[in-house]
Amino acid sequence: MSNNKEFSSEKSSSVKNVLIIGAGGYIGGALCRKFSQTEDFAALALVRPSSDIEGIKPFCKEIIRSQEADISSNDVAQAIRKHDITTVINVAWHIPLESTKEAQFAFDRVPLEAALHGASAVSPDIHVITTSGNFSLITTNGGRITETPPPKGYILPEYLICLDLLAGVNVLKDGLVEEYISNGGNASIVYPSSVYGSAPTRGGFWDFAIQQFITGKPHQGSQPFPPDFMTAWIHVEDLADCYIGVARFGSKGGHYLAAPENLSVSQVSTLFAEAAQVEFLAPVFENKDKVIFDDSHTRELLQLQWKYKVADEVKGWVERIKELGTYFLD
Repeated sequence: MSNNKEFSSEKSSSVKNVLIIGAGGYIGGALCRKFSQTEDFAALALVRPSSDIEGIKPFCKEIIRSQEADISSNDVAQAIRKHDITTVINVAWHIPLESTKEAQFAFDRVPLEAALHGASAVSPDIHVITTSGNFSLITTNGGRITETPPPKGYILPEYLICLDLLAGVNVLKDGLVEEYISNGGNASIVYPSSVYGSAPTRGGFWDFAIQQFITGKPHQGSQPFPPDFMTAWIHVEDLADCYIGVARFGSKGGHYLAAPENLSVSQVSTLFAEAAQVEFLAPVFENKDKVIFDDSHTRELLQLQWKYKVADEVKGWVERIKELGTYFLD
């Protein structure tokens, strides 16, 4: 029997095979690692021909290369049939981000539609789990944010206009998934809050965003977040447990919010700066829209208990960024 850092080929025959699209990314790599540590699931990765697989190879039962440059529904359908896949998880994002949500959507919809249409071509029982973001849940009036998607045509609060690209592309992607569900497809949506922590592959979006906020300067063309930006935070390991929970207990058309800690960017940046031992005078934060993320319903449905807290993990987060070479605070 291999240790829990590597995929075990000795799992029982009752193990269910999960196909992960976007496995080479930040969240996808964590998913491969976490699934490899379960007794009831095995991870298979569907990657592009050019993808670097060294970081995920120890955790995958199989790594499947797409037949063309982009992953297609035919790739997904073939993988499902050949490997008896029961669940498809799409966490693929086009990086670096495009300048408009329409341009970003043109890239992001390719693996998403491949997952949906590939699964439906094989069996209506194949569960497709897609990923969105908590930015696309926020309503005009703020308040308590749960798993319930906002109504069509809602307007972002003024302080979130800077997130039009991220929120907008998620809304467009969610629309495809909701249409698929309404037509009888077996799919569900996970809404991760802001994700931090280490993963087997590259770093995450917030590695840069927090450092930009501390310096007050743009980095790689992106502006720092506004001082009153309110979000919630989840460690990438806890998020991986959420996806596993959806694979185990999720239902057709389900919506699941993973948002353990309500903290503003100002508050998290203060913790980050302290861990990095850099000077930082945090702006006064006021939660003007009274935004509170509440994922209690998801935790109950999926039998989850969050294990990580930002204050306990931020030092390790800083060290991981230094290891990746994406640390630019002086």
